[in-house]
Amino acid sequence: MKRHGKPKKAPATGFGGFSTSSTALSYITPPPDLSNIPQDIVVPFKNLTKKDSITKSKALEEIVSYVQIRSDGKNGEIEEPILEAWAQLYAQASVDNSRRVRELSHILLIELLKAAKQRMAKRIPAMVGPWLAGTFDRDRAVSRAATDGFSTFLDTEDKANKFWRRCQAQILQYATEAIKETPGTLSDERVSTKEDADAKYYRVMGGSLSLVLNLLKKVEISEVQDGLAEYFAVDSVWSMAASEDAFVRRTLFQLLQASLDATPVSLKPNLPQIGRVLLSDSLKCSQSTSAADLLKALASLTKTFPEVWGTKKHPLQRVQPFVEKGSQGCSWVYWEELDRLLSVLPETKPTSIEIATHFLVSLRQGISNREEPRASSLYAWACYINALERFLNDVTPTAQFLEKHFYPLTQQYLHQSPELKAWTSPPQPRLFPKAWRIVARHSDPDVQRSIDEEWQRLGNSLVSRMSISLPEVSKEYQKSQQELAADGERWFSLAEAILAEPRSQTEERGDDTLLRTTVTSSSSKVLHAALDLLQRRNYKSFGAASLLQSAFKRCPNLFASEDQIHLLFPLQNPDQIKTLVTSPSLPYLVSCLEMTASKLPHHFNTIWETLVNSALESDMASRSTAIIHLISTHSAALPAQHHRSLQEYLVTNWLNSSQATSSISLDLPKAALDFNALDSNSTKTVATGLVRQLGVPSNSGSALNALQLIVNKKPSVFLQDHDLHVDLVTRLLSLAEVSDQSVSEKATALRSHLDQQPTGQRPLVRIIQENLDDVEASSLGIDTLLQQATATFGSGGLPVEDLFPSSNVWMTELSSFLRDVPNPSLSLTSSLGGAYFLVEKPQNAPPPSSKRDRKGRSIPARMALYTAKLLSSGVQVSSLPQEFQVELLYLLSLTAELATDQLTLMEVNGLWGQPTNEETAAEIEGFVALSQKTMNSIISGVKDWRGLDLTGSSLVERLIKIMLQQINNLSPMALYSAKALSALLQTSVEAHGPPLKLEDWFGKLGIMRATPQTIFAAIAFITGLGEALVSSKAITILITRLMSEVVGALPSQDKTLYSLVLLNTCMSVFETDNLPVENRKQIMALKTMTSWTDTPDEMSTELAAETCKAVYRMFPGVKQVYGPYWEQIIEYCGFLWSGAAQYSADERLPYIYFSLKLMLVLEAATDANDDLVEALAEHSDSTSKALIGLLKLPRDADTEPCQIVDELLCRVVDKIPLEHLKDLSELYGLVASDSRAIQTAAFGFLHRALPAAQQQIGVEVLLDKTNARLPDELLSLLLDAPTLEAYPDDMLVHFPTPVRSYLLAWHLIFDAYNAAPLKVRRDYTECLKAENYVGSLLEFTFDVLGHSAAHPLNLEKEGLTEDHIRSYNIKLADAEPDERNMHWLLVHIFYMVLRHVPGLFKAWFLECRSKQTKVAVEPWMVKYFSPLIISEAMDEVNEWIDNQEPPAADENELVVRVSKTGKEVTAGYEIDEEIASIVIRVPPAYPLESVAVAGIHRVAVSEKKWQSWIMATQGVITFANGSITDGLVAFRRNIVGALKGQTECAICYAIVSSDKMLPDKKCGTCNHLFHRLCLYKWFQSSNQNSCPLCRNPIDYLGADTKSRRGAA
Repeated sequence: MKRHGKPKKAPATGFGGFSTSSTALSYITPPPDLSNIPQDIVVPFKNLTKKDSITKSKALEEIVSYVQIRSDGKNGEIEEPILEAWAQLYAQASVDNSRRVRELSHILLIELLKAAKQRMAKRIPAMVGPWLAGTFDRDRAVSRAATDGFSTFLDTEDKANKFWRRCQAQILQYATEAIKETPGTLSDERVSTKEDADAKYYRVMGGSLSLVLNLLKKVEISEVQDGLAEYFAVDSVWSMAASEDAFVRRTLFQLLQASLDATPVSLKPNLPQIGRVLLSDSLKCSQSTSAADLLKALASLTKTFPEVWGTKKHPLQRVQPFVEKGSQGCSWVYWEELDRLLSVLPETKPTSIEIATHFLVSLRQGISNREEPRASSLYAWACYINALERFLNDVTPTAQFLEKHFYPLTQQYLHQSPELKAWTSPPQPRLFPKAWRIVARHSDPDVQRSIDEEWQRLGNSLVSRMSISLPEVSKEYQKSQQELAADGERWFSLAEAILAEPRSQTEERGDDTLLRTTVTSSSSKVLHAALDLLQRRNYKSFGAASLLQSAFKRCPNLFASEDQIHLLFPLQNPDQIKTLVTSPSLPYLVSCLEMTASKLPHHFNTIWETLVNSALESDMASRSTAIIHLISTHSAALPAQHHRSLQEYLVTNWLNSSQATSSISLDLPKAALDFNALDSNSTKTVATGLVRQLGVPSNSGSALNALQLIVNKKPSVFLQDHDLHVDLVTRLLSLAEVSDQSVSEKATALRSHLDQQPTGQRPLVRIIQENLDDVEASSLGIDTLLQQATATFGSGGLPVEDLFPSSNVWMTELSSFLRDVPNPSLSLTSSLGGAYFLVEKPQNAPPPSSKRDRKGRSIPARMALYTAKLLSSGVQVSSLPQEFQVELLYLLSLTAELATDQLTLMEVNGLWGQPTNEETAAEIEGFVALSQKTMNSIISGVKDWRGLDLTGSSLVERLIKIMLQQINNLSPMALYSAKALSALLQTSVEAHGPPLKLEDWFGKLGIMRATPQTIFAAIAFITGLGEALVSSKAITILITRLMSEVVGALPSQDKTLYSLVLLNTCMSVFETDNLPVENRKQIMALKTMTSWTDTPDEMSTELAAETCKAVYRMFPGVKQVYGPYWEQIIEYCGFLWSGAAQYSADERLPYIYFSLKLMLVLEAATDANDDLVEALAEHSDSTSKALIGLLKLPRDADTEPCQIVDELLCRVVDKIPLEHLKDLSELYGLVASDSRAIQTAAFGFLHRALPAAQQQIGVEVLLDKTNARLPDELLSLLLDAPTLEAYPDDMLVHFPTPVRSYLLAWHLIFDAYNAAPLKVRRDYTECLKAENYVGSLLEFTFDVLGHSAAHPLNLEKEGLTEDHIRSYNIKLADAEPDERNMHWLLVHIFYMVLRHVPGLFKAWFLECRSKQTKVAVEPWMVKYFSPLIISEAMDEVNEWIDNQEPPAADENELVVRVSKTGKEVTAGYEIDEEIASIVIRVPPAYPLESVAVAGIHRVAVSEKKWQSWIMATQGVITFANGSITDGLVAFRRNIVGALKGQTECAICYAIVSSDKMLPDKKCGTCNHLFHRLCLYKWFQSSNQNSCPLCRNPIDYLGADTKSRRGAA
């Protein structure tokens, strides 16, 4: 059989089978002349003629680069030979099998056009064919390269079309030449595979066909008529219809279609060939993905030239084999084109029943092909139905024909059956009516009877399936009923389509009465069978109910009647109604009822109410479901709203469903809203109840879900009730703050949705005021209130002051926090200083309210925080009424000062509940900063500060006045008002400088006096104006007067404390050595104050603090005064320190602080008089003991004042001489103090004292011959070792004081190691080993530093250098962040472990059970620590070498050499001009790995003894904590011991023989020693066994051996 579609080979017309002529595309085309090509580019051009694609692509890349370099003309022009050569090579390169070669060929062409321009443009006509063909290349990269180049020069469609028209002759010429090519002419079969040859061939064919196809679209046909005729005359054009390449086939079919539309006359000469190929060859071969194009071309060809089908064979018979294959990978378009072709097939012969039958069978095979896509099913069956209709119109069908080719369609559609597997994809019902009507038109009695019988059979089949559907008890019950429901829906969908009138006027109805009657009769039978089944099965068969629903929906005119309704709902039988209501058929039957509402409204209302009453009386499990179905119809809305029992049930169900413990779903509430079943009163009741349930945390989530339904469906419920709206918004804002993200997100979304509803009311203002004036745990957060306030402010239309808190409520609530005398220790941190000592408790002050929000904020705290944030968010103070501005800023400043003091002391239950909480402390700091920022912005805007006279009405002046009104007494309110005034004045001076009318201010105010009414005002002005008062006359007069008042004052007088506090405040303005008071008055004041110390019990703690402060400030002016004053002062300080325990911490802190400062300045005086020097020396010892006593005082709280005092105490204690404290035991416990400063002080002293004590301990150990032991008090600090479980990461980052104490204790232990003798260090190590203290330390260390988690600390990133590893400076470390401080200390201690107790570390490492930890520790240690330990070990050896004592007269020196780079120590001992030497090598993992000792040169001893010495040396190093010097000492001791008493051999006069042995053979007579080897040689040379000296015989010593002689 002849095979079609295979490319033909070129005829062998020349030598060797090659053609004698060739085209530009042929591989036998001679290469161009490359002799004139420049030498630097000729090689790439030659490579283009090679066969290898990679070689050609690289050559093209080089040529492209060459052209691009010269594109601008700066590096020379492109040579003509290059242009000519490329013009000849381009065609072949453009169709090369390599994608990259084709792409680069087009790129090179474009680059040449850019570079050579006109010179290259004139060659384009010869190259246009390959170029344009490249735009149709199937590879996108190649196509893009050709297209981009084309569009670069022809950038508009008009230019492109002109180009095509201009080059049409060349294009057609190239296309014609290309279409004549064969695989044999395009590829050399000797080097190309068949696949590559075919690929190139079809690429060329596709390009040729595409060129002609596009030419038809772009040029006038008349211009190319002749060329087209020549092209179409080529046989290979039409043979492409059966080619193996789908792209080529599609392109040909599209070309044929275009030709038929544009120039059919050009095809007529070739019509026989076209008909043969398209109607025979192409239909027989595979048309995968091109079948639709073929059918489209055939349809157009048939319409234009119907004679092409001929008369020998019926057209259907020609198409039939092709149709059996299906769409062959095409889309649904295939079936439309097939239908179009069938509609235009010529009637060359009449269509017989037999032809129609065979064709329909083939068509069904194509449709049911397994490879057919499902999406095409509808179009395929539409094509089948249309074909069937044509056959029914052309022939008279028989009953058998219909049963075989038509009835199965309906059967399979209504119920799919395995027996009809060829009909697996039934069409939609809309395809049936026309076919059924055409069939029904035939008057043949057999056909009419067949139609009636078929419908009766279909109906009986459905009834049968209905009767055998599975009951409820069956496992397949649901599936069975669903299948029945689907069958019913399909039946009545088909019935609806057939019974409907024709959709267009052109579709004649015909006589289809019989068909309508038959379908109606069968449907009625089905309907009655379904009704009967429902009642018989107690409405359990919901499939039958669904069938009834389909009947009422599809055919309402036939079945939705009053009689049918009464049959469906037997109201006369309540039991049956009850059964119906609780059955699964209810939703389908309610749907049937709904369809009768408009036609039978009375019946609908009666039946619906009966069903609802029955549902409400049913059991709880089914009641909700039944009600959902009953109200889920739009017709039920009005009757539902008037049914009171139903309304009550709906409200109850909804409220119950919003409870957390409820299992009720929201389906019923949703249905009630969707279908408007709730009346307005019921809806409001539900909404109110749901809003209340938002306040119950456990119900909030469920209530939000329920409220979301109302807000979505009926937002008017909230918009019409303002109180309900406000309540809802308040609770939503509160829920938006909860930690439960799901609840907060729901609340925020609901609030946003509610805000989108139009309303004329503003509930937010009322919400804000209510949440500020009162507070409870559920109050809205400040940020939430702020968001709402800023949103309201931005919308405008509201007085701004309504957004701020009430100043009256704020003042009232704030006053309750100012009922107690402030803590006196605050005098150390506040600028007002001793003013805190003067405050008196107010009478009848109300206690502070216990109400707080969930974050512990009181009402004034909330108001202040809210106000500060609101003012910083853009709301201007100037937008408020003037009086309200002053009140608001005064209260804000007052609250800020009170909050600052609370934060300083970390007092609980102040304005904030728990300032010790980090989040709360940060909030207080942020609030204070915001308040200061607000005041700064207001003060910076003052225009004439320096000229103010306090009589104007500016905001600052009014603020000063209101503050002055509040500070005319000694109440807490007055103190904090003075503090706020001081801050205001200080900020103003910093911003604008001092006011010019200060003297006038003081004159008008009259406050420069030490009276209860004026003292706070005076202190506020002095501290606020500060250095600006240095030149003030008023302050000079005041300080002089106060100094005079102190002289002669008594400590028991109240006036004394007033004067002293104000005097100290005035002196703070001036430099300490520049007081504007004459020395005489200062000396008199000093005398008076020191006289008070004679009766110290009469002085209060406050007066003591102020006295020490005053003496401290006056000291520079009176330090040259002689007398007993200094001794009195020093004794008084000691008295204060010794008696500090009897006072509370808050009372003693001020006087301890100032007495310590005073003592520091006394000790630091360089030019003090002799009385002061003698007094200091005399009381030095007692002072030191008193200071140590201060360290032991209990610390009740770690407050800022306490920290200040402890830090100062630490500085003083650090100067105590070591000899003043003999017993260190009482200091160890202080290392475990809760105060960091006390820890530091105790550690600092012990850090100095412990090393100094080690020498004495070493002497005592040697004298008493006892073992040294670390102090028990120090070891007790190691008992409670910290663990990662006790201190999680969030705590460790703050370096807890217990952890710090533990690590500092270890530091002290290693301080003792540093100075202790060897014996003492060994004893200390045994002590640590006994209780495994090091194990706990290392486990904690590696947990914290990340080794146990396989992420060890990177010391480079942490910034810890070698200096940090070697030493730890506690003062520098405390200035670092806590976590870095801890890391530094841990790293240093680990280093000390490796240095002092490496054996204990090694033992721990070997016993460690965590492989992960061991894997992480070793490389970390080797990287950071081992180099340091090794270096120090080497330095220790060098130091030992330098400190060696000279050897004894009969000994030699041990020569030791250290190589740091080689990490080894070499030791040698000279014996008889030979060196006995060993080497000690230190491994990189030292001290985890032991050192290795090896012998270099053995002298004087046997190999066995030499090895024992080496092993002994290594053992000493290993068991002496890695001390290399101990090993060297052991090695030297062994050698010296072995040589003790050794004499020279009497034969060789040497100590060591040639075999490295000592003289060991002794003459029994003269007792001289000889070398064994020397004696043997003597015996051999003398031929006698006698002593060389005494000549007496020597006992036999054994024979000589070869080994010994060899050694000799």
